[in-house]
Amino acid sequence: MLLLFFACDVDIYGQSQENATNQQLWIDFYLHYSINEKLEYYGDTGYRTIAKESWNRIYVRPSARYSFSRNWEIHGGLGFFYTFGNSSDSNQFEFRPWQGIQLNWPNSTYISFKNLVRIEERLSYDTSNWESSFDIRFRYKLSTKVVFSESSSLKNAYATFYGEIFVPVNDNIDEVYRNQGRAGIGLGYKVLKDWRFSFVWNWQKSRSGPNDEFHVSEYIYQLKIIKHFKSKKIN
Repeated sequence: MLLLFFACDVDIYGQSQENATNQQLWIDFYLHYSINEKLEYYGDTGYRTIAKESWNRIYVRPSARYSFSRNWEIHGGLGFFYTFGNSSDSNQFEFRPWQGIQLNWPNSTYISFKNLVRIEERLSYDTSNWESSFDIRFRYKLSTKVVFSESSSLKNAYATFYGEIFVPVNDNIDEVYRNQGRAGIGLGYKVLKDWRFSFVWNWQKSRSGPNDEFHVSEYIYQLKIIKHFKSKKIN
């Protein structure tokens, strides 16, 4: 359904104006530390850049997850984002607390789905004068993971798919390349027991200025490095 929404929306914009494109490179490192079967600390940090554009972002996002049951979880965390070298010559620092509820359903032996609804409180600073702006944004992400039989030659490989929608409340934050939706497909491999690597091809639509329409198609090539830790109590 999400992919259909993106495809229809792109077609509408394509009929009204010429679409622009750019390409991004993301390198992200994910850490997961399981305290017990219900509580997990996790987070990610990384670097993002746009090819042939003076736009770069570094971030760190510590988070936590608590499982009420096999299907229901609550999530929360803090995000710190620094965007620099953009075309407006104004760097941006953003502080982003967030809270979410996740439904892990439907699931089977080889395929699992996650439905994550979250709210972000975005406090953004223009570093040229440290003026601030504030907005609240809703996000919904549907993701799935496909694994293979333990007896097959692909038992350490997996495939991922996802789609996500962003809905700002007031749209008060001026930023280059504000996003409206994102989707992706990826391939991953478990190298060691606690290490995984995956490559994800993402597509998102955005705008290149605070007053522009969402006519920019961004193709993102993402490398994910994932490390899992477990408390000795649950080893």
